Amino acid sequence: MVTIKRSVIQIANSTQLISLPRKWSQKYGVKKGDELEIEENGSKLLIGTEKSADLKSIDIDVTGLDRTSILYFILALYKIGYDEITVKFNDPFTFHYRTNERKNVISVIHEVVNRLTGFEIIQQKENFCLIKDISEVSNKEFDSALRRVFLLLMDTSRDLLEAAKNKNLTLADTIEEKHNTVMKFISYCLRILNKRGHPDYNKTIIIYHIVSNVDKIADVLKYAARDLVKFKLNFSKEALQILDGINNSIEKYYEFFYKFDPKKIKELYEDRNRILESIRKITKKSSPIEVLYLTSISSILEIITDITEARIGLEY
Repeated sequence: MVTIKRSVIQIANSTQLISLPRKWSQKYGVKKGDELEIEENGSKLLIGTEKSADLKSIDIDVTGLDRTSILYFILALYKIGYDEITVKFNDPFTFHYRTNERKNVISVIHEVVNRLTGFEIIQQKENFCLIKDISEVSNKEFDSALRRVFLLLMDTSRDLLEAAKNKNLTLADTIEEKHNTVMKFISYCLRILNKRGHPDYNKTIIIYHIVSNVDKIADVLKYAARDLVKFKLNFSKEALQILDGINNSIEKYYEFFYKFDPKKIKELYEDRNRILESIRKITKKSSPIEVLYLTSISSILEIITDITEARIGLEY
């Protein structure tokens, strides 16, 4: 945050004015006659505009990149706030390391754009593709989008638990698509925060940290589902109890996020320690692949610990 000092200008006997920083006005396109929002916060006044930062267009060349790198390249620019992305490439094909297949670059671009709220491909040729935002981003949509993230995340976690308990590999297979839906809302939330900030601007950085880490939880669930299908795992009773505990921790964090209660902090930390201790106890009698699986998915508990601390920061 940059601190800028301005002198007060007295007009007549009652009106007092201060000037807006020119760089800020240019960045957000503030012109004569525009209305600004002013929020009183003790001795401070928070001045804001509904206009977003001007990150209009950018050209990128993805020649030589693999499928996943192209996906994350475009995704990162979307989150940052670019409204128009021209993607250029000399080779019409790329490689997908996980599936060991060649992919059409245009197909990869379509794949990622389908996950980006408000973005559409408006022009494509043999060696380039133009992606553009056809919607207007508003931070008024943030709260509903974020709640949707949590609801989808919990739904994904429950499905993974059910798939593990019932050896339902068909259900586990659907988690890939569920992850993509969660990611769509997460990306949109991060885009809003980058372009407009949180409605309570002072909370923007903390909220961004929380949402980014929720994204990591969604990724852990996705990889866990892939491994469940790949190895056709048959879990022990103790392992299923551990998975159930991790699912409960995700749901408890959701409750804690929306209804702050210091007692929940204690519960979350107790659950974390109990689950980790359970994993240590079964290492001698469980198969190596089961132990590896549980150790990997238990990383969710460390992420929850991180964002629990962040949630406390939001309260104060």
